[in-house]
Amino acid sequence: MQQRNSDHTNRFGRRPFLASAGLSAAGLAALAGCLGDDDSGNGNGDEDASGNGSDDGNGGGSNAAGSVAAAEPLASPVDSSGVSWDDLGDLEGEITVYSGRTRDQIDLVFEELENEYDGFEILRDYDDNDVQVNQIQQEGEATPADVFYSQDPGALGAVHDMGLVQQLPEDIVDTVPESYREPDGYWTGVSGRVRSVFYNEDRLDETPFDSWDELPTDIFEYATDDRFEGIISTRPNSGTFRGFVQAMVDLEGEDATRQWVSDFMEQDPDLFPSGSDQAAAVERGGDDDPIIGLGNSYYAARLVNEDPDSPIRVTFTEGDAGALFSVAGIAVTNEVDDPELVAEFARHLLAVEGQEFMMDDNGEFPVVDGVDYVGPLPGPDELNSPTYDLSEFDMDLQEANEVLEDEGMMPL
Repeated sequence: MQQRNSDHTNRFGRRPFLASAGLSAAGLAALAGCLGDDDSGNGNGDEDASGNGSDDGNGGGSNAAGSVAAAEPLASPVDSSGVSWDDLGDLEGEITVYSGRTRDQIDLVFEELENEYDGFEILRDYDDNDVQVNQIQQEGEATPADVFYSQDPGALGAVHDMGLVQQLPEDIVDTVPESYREPDGYWTGVSGRVRSVFYNEDRLDETPFDSWDELPTDIFEYATDDRFEGIISTRPNSGTFRGFVQAMVDLEGEDATRQWVSDFMEQDPDLFPSGSDQAAAVERGGDDDPIIGLGNSYYAARLVNEDPDSPIRVTFTEGDAGALFSVAGIAVTNEVDDPELVAEFARHLLAVEGQEFMMDDNGEFPVVDGVDYVGPLPGPDELNSPTYDLSEFDMDLQEANEVLEDEGMMPL
C-alpha cells in the first residue's frame, strides 16, 4: 500500500477575479501561436480531509442517500450554452477534494468559490494521481473524499474501473461533449490541454529553417526531418507525453509508433524531467538550450503570462497524435454526505466562471461549447486535434511505457 505524501499547509492568498482575469488575458495576448496545460501530475500540500459517512453506493449512485446523479439542481441546471454562477444554486457546507492536480493549477477557482459563498469550504488534499487513487481504494467506504480531481483521464478511468465513483447528474453529463468525459458520465473533463510545438522565435538564424512557417504540421516529420537534429526537446516522463504516445499507438499502430520514437531519439533530443524546465530552457535561449520543444502549450502560456515580451511561441500539428486534446477532470466518489452540494460544486466548475478561471490561471481550454476561449491561441474548434476516446486511457499507459522503454527514451 502506498503511503500518502501530502503536506498540510495554509491556503494561498486570494485574488480578485477581475484583476486576475485581466492580467492573464493581457499576458496571453502576447502569444502569437497557439497554447494548452500542465501535466506534472503531482503536488503536495493539503488541508485535512474531514471524515464523512457513507452509505455504500458502489457502482453508480444506486444508493439514494448518496446518489449524486439523482440530485436535482439547486437552481438552474448547467448546459452547453454556458451558464453563469449567478444562475446556479448557492454552495453551503464542506466538501473534500482529493486532487492529483497541483495547488497552483486549481486553487484559484477553489478560492473564488469560497469567496463567493461565505458558508462554503473546500477541504483540499493534494498529492500524486496514483497516490490519490490508491488512497481512495484503500479507504473504501470510509474515504472522506467527495471528489477526485485528476490531472488526466487515465486516473479517472482507474477509479471508474474499480467501482469507486458514481454517475454525475444528467445535466452535467449532457453539458460536456462525450469525447471529453466517460461515456456514461462516471467522470467528466473540466478543462483541456493540447500537445504542441513551442519554439524560441529569436533563434531562427541558429536553425536550418528560413521561416518558422516551415515547421511541419505532421508529427512524424519532427522525428524524421534532420533539420531538427540537436535543437529539439521533449519531456518523456509526463502523463500527457505518454498519453500522446498511447494515442499514436492507437491511431497509427505500435510499429509506426516505435519507429517514431526510435527516429526521434536519432535527433539527439534534450530530454527534460520537468515540463516547466523544458519551456524555460526554450525561452532562455542559451547556447546549450533547445530551440524547439514538444510539450503542452500551457507551459509556454504561463511564461508569456509572466513576461509578455517572452520569445517563446507555439504552433500545432494537424490531425495527428501530436495535437492530442486531453483533459483534467473530476469524478465523484460513492461516499458523499451531501449529494446536492457535490453536484452543485461540479456545476460551478463547468459554468462560465469556472471555465474562465482554468483559462486564466492555467492557460487551459474550456470543455463546454458555449464558453468562449479567451487567449491568443486558436480555440478548440479551430484546432485540428484527432478524434480520440480519452476514456480508453488506463492509468499506467502501459503500452506507451513499453514502447518508450524499449526504444531508449525512458527512464530518464
